[in-house]
Amino acid sequence: MILSIGIDTVTISNVERFLRHSEYADEIFTEKEQKLAEEYGDVVDAYASSFAAKQAVKKVLDHFMDVDGLDLRRVEILKNKGIPYVKPDKEIQKVLDEKGVKNIMVTITSEGDNATAFVIAQQ
Repeated sequence: MILSIGIDTVTISNVERFLRHSEYADEIFTEKEQKLAEEYGDVVDAYASSFAAKQAVKKVLDHFMDVDGLDLRRVEILKNKGIPYVKPDKEIQKVLDEKGVKNIMVTITSEGDNATAFVIAQQ
């Protein structure tokens, strides 16, 4: 059963502008996420896709907790054999467990100057 959904689209060229500021990546992405982005063929696309996924996850979490001011590094977007997955920190995972969320699925796509992510929280 679906408990919550979230979707977000970001403009890749905007993310590229933000990345010109050295602190941007450190304020949004964990070290693991930064390493994955740097290993990807198109670094800007990787960051934009991950950012869209984080924003979509934030929309999912909004159904279960107060997300105002949520540090986006508390939710990692990682990959297993090229497939993206969501790894929340322990505190967020505890809330999800209490709310009956058994699985969070994410899919990400980019086309032209847009990156879009769709997230589903399942029971």
